Amino acid sequence: MKKVGWYLMSVLPMIAMLAIQTICAVVASIIYMARYGVEIGIQIYMEEIMQLMVITQIITLIFTGLWYFFVVLRKNISSELEEAKKLSWKSVLIILCLAVSLQGLIHICLTVWQYVAPAQIEAYNRMMEESGIGTLTVFSVIATVIMAPLGEEIVFRGITVEYLQRAKAPIGVMIFVQALLFGIMHLNLVQGTYAFFMGLISGYLLLTYKTIVAPMLFHAFLNSYSTFGSSLLEKLDPTIYLVACVIVGILFFPFGIWMLKKDTKKDMSHLLAE
Repeated sequence: MKKVGWYLMSVLPMIAMLAIQTICAVVASIIYMARYGVEIGIQIYMEEIMQLMVITQIITLIFTGLWYFFVVLRKNISSELEEAKKLSWKSVLIILCLAVSLQGLIHICLTVWQYVAPAQIEAYNRMMEESGIGTLTVFSVIATVIMAPLGEEIVFRGITVEYLQRAKAPIGVMIFVQALLFGIMHLNLVQGTYAFFMGLISGYLLLTYKTIVAPMLFHAFLNSYSTFGSSLLEKLDPTIYLVACVIVGILFFPFGIWMLKKDTKKDMSHLLAE
């Protein structure tokens, strides 16, 4: 029964995160509508949505950061610092390789998805545009490259994984469940699907390098590519860009996984032995 309780607790961080985001959005929209009227208030709210998103992320980070500190970090802060210091430049380059190659694979999947279900991709693109994520601004950079890797990794690779460990979940189940919750948190099928695969790799990085810094770096690299790289690369001919993504995704991703296994061979064998 206690084990089931810890499994249920592992869902709570995601619920808390979504609740904070919802409350902040509702409160902000009410303030704007009360101040400027319904129509103009909503318009101004949509124009300033990235600023509001950053404020929401800060509030979420404060709440979940304290949660992470008292539930996870306080009892093993010395171990976390020690493992973080062990990350070599080779490890960072491997994580970068995985991030860039995964972005290539994501682009391939989205291209195929465009032909299979164009309406879903159109809705996804519209959502990205309306949220301001697709536009390169100071606030979009802060939101995607800094705040998201910090806040989301603390919630899913930090608190969620901790509760799954307390439930004594098998490694495969642990990686799958936290990735699934990470995908669900995005609340749309397209983004949730690639977030799920991203979560699988992030969970694997956490458990092999034994520090939350590893998935945070992976998340930051992935979002940096999406924020800066794609806007430049997409100016290329679509066919050339797709071929480049195929080459990078299909060749570099397996290479990155192979290098990761070599880099963390001892850590992984110890983990599996447990």
